[in-house]
Amino acid sequence: MDNQNQGQGEYDQSAAQDAGYAAGRAEGEYNDARQDVSQDEQSLENIPGDVGRDAEQGFSSTVQGVENVPSDIGGAFKGAADWVGSKVGGVEGDASRAEGDVQNFDNSVDQSYDQGEQQGRQEDK
Repeated sequence: MDNQNQGQGEYDQSAAQDAGYAAGRAEGEYNDARQDVSQDEQSLENIPGDVGRDAEQGFSSTVQGVENVPSDIGGAFKGAADWVGSKVGGVEGDASRAEGDVQNFDNSVDQSYDQGEQQGRQEDK
């Protein structure tokens, strides 16, 4: 076999391999496309059931939300009442402390007055 025939054999093998590769790729692409079409068909077939289920769930959720309104409002009022109560309690506590401070001040002033009076009497003697 001469070099020309040997080169031709290698070329034929390479061409055959390339053709086989292209055929394999084409078959893979065809199978992928067929699978995609099958999945799309299944999705289309599922639409009525999916829409019906979603609508039912949405309706049930809305009904539940409406049923919860009274307890939600009651919870909000309770929360507001608790907040107001804590603020009133805080103000009452502040008022009690202020009243105690005034009484302490009064007692302190009275004591200072009494001490000053006693010192004044002692100096007169």
